[in-house]
Amino acid sequence: MNDILLAARLVLALVFLVAGLAKLADLAGSRRAMIGFGLPEVLARPVALLLPLAELAVAIALIPTRTAWAASLAATGLLLLFIGGIAVNLIRGRTPDCHCFGQLHSEPIGRGTIARNAVLLVPALFIAVAGRIEAGPGAVTWITALGASEGIGLIIAAIGFALLLLQWSLLLNLMRQNGRLLVRIEALEAGTPPAVAPEPTAPAIGLPVGTPAPSFTLPGLHGETMTLPALLAQGNPALLLFTSPKCGPCAALLPDVAGWQRHARDKLTIALIAEGTLEANRAKAEEHGLANVLVQEGRTVSELYMVNGTPSAVLVGVDGIVARPMAVGGPAIRELVADILGSPQPASAGPAATPPRPTPPIAAPAPDPSSNGQGTVVVGDRAPDFTLPDLDGHQISLASLRGSDTMLLFWNTGCGFCRQMLDDLKAWERIRPGDAPQIVVFSSGPIEDIRAMGLRSVVIPDPDFSYGPRFGAGGTPMAVLLDPQNRVASSVAAGAPSVLALAKGGPPPDPTQVIPLQDQAPSSNGHHRIKTGDPAPDFQLPDLAGKSVSLSSFRGHDTLLLFWNTGCGYCKKMLPDLKGWESERAPDSPSLVVVSSGTTEDMRAMELRSPVLVDEGFTTGPLFGANGTPMGILIDEQGRIASEMAMGADAVLTLARSVPTAAGP
Repeated sequence: MNDILLAARLVLALVFLVAGLAKLADLAGSRRAMIGFGLPEVLARPVALLLPLAELAVAIALIPTRTAWAASLAATGLLLLFIGGIAVNLIRGRTPDCHCFGQLHSEPIGRGTIARNAVLLVPALFIAVAGRIEAGPGAVTWITALGASEGIGLIIAAIGFALLLLQWSLLLNLMRQNGRLLVRIEALEAGTPPAVAPEPTAPAIGLPVGTPAPSFTLPGLHGETMTLPALLAQGNPALLLFTSPKCGPCAALLPDVAGWQRHARDKLTIALIAEGTLEANRAKAEEHGLANVLVQEGRTVSELYMVNGTPSAVLVGVDGIVARPMAVGGPAIRELVADILGSPQPASAGPAATPPRPTPPIAAPAPDPSSNGQGTVVVGDRAPDFTLPDLDGHQISLASLRGSDTMLLFWNTGCGFCRQMLDDLKAWERIRPGDAPQIVVFSSGPIEDIRAMGLRSVVIPDPDFSYGPRFGAGGTPMAVLLDPQNRVASSVAAGAPSVLALAKGGPPPDPTQVIPLQDQAPSSNGHHRIKTGDPAPDFQLPDLAGKSVSLSSFRGHDTLLLFWNTGCGYCKKMLPDLKGWESERAPDSPSLVVVSSGTTEDMRAMELRSPVLVDEGFTTGPLFGANGTPMGILIDEQGRIASEMAMGADAVLTLARSVPTAAGP
């Protein structure tokens, strides 16, 4: 029994010794592992140091007999803590790297990780139970009792084990950095030159030109509701600009966007499809004087348009068709807008139309003012030099990357697309073959958030997003590949699928299924302007009782069509005045028909006397040129347009109190 107890102590001591030393040799990796397991940054640093020290203390205390029992209790506690932490993360669906043996062995946690710790728990419990009175002979006494040949054998075995661990570590590093060497040697032995990989190209991004643009209904910053048909109802193409209030390149582009909206509104309708909160986007809009800022929930609309990074822009023609390839990044968006405003017909380019002038490749966009005049590079150019500190303060230079392919990844911790891509990027880091490029991440955002990503790759804080624009990277996530001589070897990859494809060096990912345009109104769907005297477009909508009602059923008297949304703040504010007008309505005033989007419960709760028709998709308003709520238009008794569109509560109420004159023939 004593010999078994001693063997259990030595095995356990050896495991804890190796684990502790390996973690101490890679404190940065240990800290990232702590963050990956859910510890906040403020605790990750001290725990990353204290844990290996505790493991070393347990290993040393297991050797002497008098401290072995207490050490076994400590080992049991640590192993139970490990098992509990792993189990909690697995239950939550998280699989961070265990970093159990530092750089010697680290893999995503799983059932196997729990099983390994459970196996180690057996000798720890055995010592704690069976060794309470006597934990076996002392290791030193046992070693001195060995004969000469037995002692020499033990020393040789220990040296062999140490060499095996060293060889393992060196082999892993060698495979990681120089895995392609074996392939080249085999090619030379076969008498053929090594194959040169084709130049990686960034996969196509966004919806193809000629695709019906997916419809949407989004809230604005002040409670109004906006749809794609409403944006197109003005008879101009719509530029959908996907932004985020935390995106640095977006912020640099917003002054230009405000200028375009002011000076080009007769040619182009620009709407911002923004991520983030209403408050954050409202602050940006007020700062720059922006209009048409719509806030999406999560990335719902971005996914419809296959947008994988911000800023990105999609041009939709007046016929609701995607008219140009997606522009990604500030330089490409500026180029697209300049091209549109300089064209005599900046409208649609549907399948049967003349093919649009393509936007320039993203590898060589127009110079970006945010790049401080540094310009951009093209394939074959030497990469711009740099010497910058990484997260641990080590100076990283372009020269230090020489000798292997390198993918420079431009990142922002506040970018929703980056956050969505993070798990895939970490998974790729774990399985990266030796011939894949190393990754260097240039990240803007708070330093705490950058550390919390827990990436294995070199991460260089770049708070001003100063390096990406030199390559034409006007947004995040974007990446570019450098060859072993530090020359640019690819165009800029924009968006998570393109970046991961560039990292893997494989074929572009298959585009996801395009979601078709939702059912719209008939052919006269608001893509042309209507004017006073025109016949009013007819429609059929259900009322609150579910009965189908058409506009023609209201002929014989003047009618005010009021376009409404129950979630619109302006509508809610206007509701008491509207109900007051209903109660005091003069006999010669028009009757009121409310066309409302929102839930029927909210519509009933308004308690209006007038008919309320349910238009959940806001498809009817654009027929008349309504691009928001509340808006109203008069229809005369013959069913013709009798007024211009009234926009806002005051204008609608003024129109309601007026007595329209007969429209022209």
